[in-house]
Amino acid sequence: MPAPSPHAPRKPGRIAAAVFGALCLLWGLGEAYVRWPSEVMPQPIELQPGVRKLVLVVHGSFGTQEPTLVTLETRLRQLTASRPDFQITRYGWAPWSDNILRAASHGAQIGTQLGSHLATAIQKASPRASPAMTVHLVAHSAGAYLLDPLCTQLRRDLAAAGTTIFIRMTFLDPIGLHGLLQRGWGAEHFGQCADDAEAWINTDDSAPATDRWLQHAWNVDVTQADGRADFTADGHRWPVQYYLEQLTAGDLELASSRRAFQPPGGLERR
Repeated sequence: MPAPSPHAPRKPGRIAAAVFGALCLLWGLGEAYVRWPSEVMPQPIELQPGVRKLVLVVHGSFGTQEPTLVTLETRLRQLTASRPDFQITRYGWAPWSDNILRAASHGAQIGTQLGSHLATAIQKASPRASPAMTVHLVAHSAGAYLLDPLCTQLRRDLAAAGTTIFIRMTFLDPIGLHGLLQRGWGAEHFGQCADDAEAWINTDDSAPATDRWLQHAWNVDVTQADGRADFTADGHRWPVQYYLEQLTAGDLELASSRRAFQPPGGLERR
């Protein structure tokens, strides 16, 4: 029987296995890249004297000067102009926010560091003052990745010092993608750390993984809300615009949970 030729074609099964193995390797490298952040050095948040209510507004990828967030900051400052106990801070986390594939891992790392920095600032200010400190975290798009890590670290550090705090979260069309294809991650995890959480969501824009309701927040679907037809920017910005237009000074006074009548995972359509 003649020996097989060394130049004989490989069997289809071996070729398929080789291709599958190469794809798995590429997938693994891609997942490792998006889940492993590069080194970050976020700017600490400084508290003004006498502040007991901090509102922190966080942008998404390529959103450092996002017009609707700039307008939201202006609106928040108008509503609290006569209140020295309020501080409004629009926080920038570029350039790390602008690596879309790593936004989740960068956001988690930056949020953790900010939580520690903020706990130190609160302790230096007036840790035993009354009323207790209130922190309202407002995030658009990929900014959502910062909120729970910040909250978790802040609580941990303040609890060790015996300091109480109320933490509220507002998600504005949050991107929930984690890894390469884990689209439902944000819906399952965002808002877990908060005393009170709400999400304002648009479901028909092209931003990835922004069309799911959050399990740990009260959800407001504004996709078909009044004013949408006249809004000329893209739908991913619409929840920010809708939120700022209906915002009142009373909305910023919240220092107790609404979960008894707005349960996590619930939905309201406007």
